Amino acid sequence: MARHAAPGGSVLRLGIPLELPPGFLTRPLAALADACPETRVEPRHMSTADQTAALRTGELDIGLLRERPPGGDLDAMRVTEERLGVLLAADRAAELSGPEGVRLDSLAGLHWVGFPRSGSPVWYDEVTAVLRGHGIDIEASAVGGQTLLAEVKLAAVSDGTAFALAPPHWFHPLPENVVWQPLAGSPLVRRTWAVWQSRSHRQDLGHFVVALGDDTGD
Repeated sequence: MARHAAPGGSVLRLGIPLELPPGFLTRPLAALADACPETRVEPRHMSTADQTAALRTGELDIGLLRERPPGGDLDAMRVTEERLGVLLAADRAAELSGPEGVRLDSLAGLHWVGFPRSGSPVWYDEVTAVLRGHGIDIEASAVGGQTLLAEVKLAAVSDGTAFALAPPHWFHPLPENVVWQPLAGSPLVRRTWAVWQSRSHRQDLGHFVVALGDDTGD
């Protein structure tokens, strides 16, 4: 059963992925607090696949996913797009960067420090299709079986033999020998969707969804 906001207080369980843009949730959360002060938001850091499963079982009320789930049981709204760039060793970036950034095909000799397909299958397939289309050997890349911590990802690219994809607002401090560069032509755009049960009639959830939509400018 979908839960309704109650005068005695309600909990809105919110799924959050890695690497949201800084301040992305600030305005929507403030709008929710203003409209529904009795609602407490409970953030849960989860992969897209785990959020999708939790939404369908009722363990999450709303999630921020990297792909739009199929089927009519979940409603979805695109809330942000990010043009991904690349993290490289500084000397490698100086070698490969042009006026518009780094060409994706120039990375063909490097390993991709990626993420597991299990966390977001559709997004993983989209990324790897684009990388393969630019000559990057996914099978030989450093695609681990689990999500990599930022420190591990940075260490992996620092020796100049690997690269990692990252948004322009990469919020972790970069070592002196690692830099972020845009990808020429922006071949990879990461989208984030707000997703919730289509049968939900919660007023606080509705206010939060409207605030997320207002924040996108769509």
